[in-house]
Amino acid sequence: MLKTQLTASESAKLIELGVSPGKANGLWLPGTDAIIPFALSDILDILPKEVKIHRDGDTLSMIYHCGQWRVGYPNCAEYCNHTKVAPELIDALYSLLVWCLEKGHVKLD
Repeated sequence: MLKTQLTASESAKLIELGVSPGKANGLWLPGTDAIIPFALSDILDILPKEVKIHRDGDTLSMIYHCGQWRVGYPNCAEYCNHTKVAPELIDALYSLLVWCLEKGHVKLD
């Protein structure tokens, strides 16, 4: 089954890094954590489609190969090339989003 939402602790990490809780459109179920989880579509909306460092932008890439998702900005200068790998697309995108937030590549409202 495809994982489509972050856990409460992962969602809390994004909020801690400055993402507005209002950007979360996940389904909250009664009896679970009060944080509304971020969904796959939320992460895709927040992630920059390209990263620019000292030259033209490098476009977000998502590749599925041999049971693993590889996401990142593969043509970015070597020191910022950051590719995340995970069996679930949302987990790889979450890791990449955390990296982007920590490096200041995401413009938050």
